[in-house]
Amino acid sequence: MNGPGYIIENLIGAWNVVLGRADGLNRVDTSLEGFWRSFAAVILIAPFAFIVLLSQRKLSAAAEEAVDPLSGGGLAHESLVLLVDWFMFPLLFALLAGPFGLGGRYVPFIVTRNWSSVIIAAGVATVHGLHVIGILPTSVAPFVMLAVLAVALRFSYVIARVALSVSMGLALPIVALDFIVSITIWAVFARLT
Repeated sequence: MNGPGYIIENLIGAWNVVLGRADGLNRVDTSLEGFWRSFAAVILIAPFAFIVLLSQRKLSAAAEEAVDPLSGGGLAHESLVLLVDWFMFPLLFALLAGPFGLGGRYVPFIVTRNWSSVIIAAGVATVHGLHVIGILPTSVAPFVMLAVLAVALRFSYVIARVALSVSMGLALPIVALDFIVSITIWAVFARLT
């Protein structure tokens, strides 16, 4: 299965896992080829990341922070950060999965995480998009965005629980690690600009 049908099938499987349905794992491609293909989902995330970038720039401008004009160099920088963020946690978790006895569940977890990231990014971008076009006022936007972040973390938690078949006590640190790695990467790269 290739093309849109393949993408849709993996997204449906990931959505089922997000809803806590373990049978969703049967719909994501957890073969070795499917594992590598799942990293291409970042291509679907890129437009959503651009919407978030526009919203963040609007928030910065409203806070009277200096906002440089969006240029090709700026977009290249943001794209690089997105790619580093996209690959860092799977690399780090590859080192940790074995010692924690999760090596056999690593591929289903990462594949599901990658495809569900598209769903999560779409939800986050929807809120940011409403902010960009002015439907969501800047004064309210941070609170709504915080609520969306909480939902995204909840989704990540369910994915870890279901795809890794772990307890809450192990799922929470995995989600926390993923989140910490991500915000650290973005913070480090922000200082480099």
